[in-house]
Amino acid sequence: MAKSNGRRKRRDIFDERMLIVPFGIMFGIWIVAAVAWSQQADRLLVAFLIYIGLFIGAGIGTYIALDQNRRELGRRLIMLMMGGLLLVVALFSDHGNMQIEGLFWAFLAGIGPYILLHYALAKIVGPLIFGRIWCGWACWFGMIFNLLPHQHSRFRLPAPWGWLRYLHFIASFVLVAILWLAFNYNGALGRNGLIWFVSGLLLYYVVGIGLALIMRDNRAFCKYLCPISVPMKVTSRFALVKVAGNQDADCANCNVCVEMCPMNIDIPKYIKNGERVLSTECTLCLTCINLCPD
Repeated sequence: MAKSNGRRKRRDIFDERMLIVPFGIMFGIWIVAAVAWSQQADRLLVAFLIYIGLFIGAGIGTYIALDQNRRELGRRLIMLMMGGLLLVVALFSDHGNMQIEGLFWAFLAGIGPYILLHYALAKIVGPLIFGRIWCGWACWFGMIFNLLPHQHSRFRLPAPWGWLRYLHFIASFVLVAILWLAFNYNGALGRNGLIWFVSGLLLYYVVGIGLALIMRDNRAFCKYLCPISVPMKVTSRFALVKVAGNQDADCANCNVCVEMCPMNIDIPKYIKNGERVLSTECTLCLTCINLCPD
């Protein structure tokens, strides 16, 4: 009972100073948007910057202000906002195929600057700072998988199954290389890029939803098959921002964080060793922090 009361009290703590960072970032991005507008930059880019600023300020700010037991719902709504916007922009901006194959074509052909920029910022450089935050807060696949009924898996397949995503990554690159070198086919931009992008989206959604229902795990596709996570796992290993815990916490008789973690990470193992959560599977969803009684 004491723990329950302490936990309830902790949820009611809110300090307005916690909003300084998200709103500061929001206004900073809006200043960049204003400068871009004054330089007659792409209107879509300006609108995108305004929305991103609003997402960080209002979205993350609201998440911080929420009672802790409502934050998971808040995160899912934010993910729908962010992932939905990015998907709409990707589909209708004519900036190229944002599937992993689009990156390979853009790299081989030296075209598609928006494709290269997207992957550089969100999947390579970004994870050096925030880890796999894309997977937990902005992924247009994850936002749909979050709506399925199996939020928390009770088990995870043995480690070798995780190598399927690396095989998927390699197979995608080999396929693109063959189509590019042997048939001069480019699926990065234009009509080919759009067809490939939409086809890939539908395939990933069908496979991801199917795996989630069969394995009773919403994030099964993310854990075993998603090739987009491959570069993020490499750089997120060195992320500056990671989940940390209290080494003095009574983790031995709890394990609620392990039971509720969507990626099945053994969080207490790191806490007991006085380490931050070093697993490259962490998507920084913060479920563990919001549920921890300590």
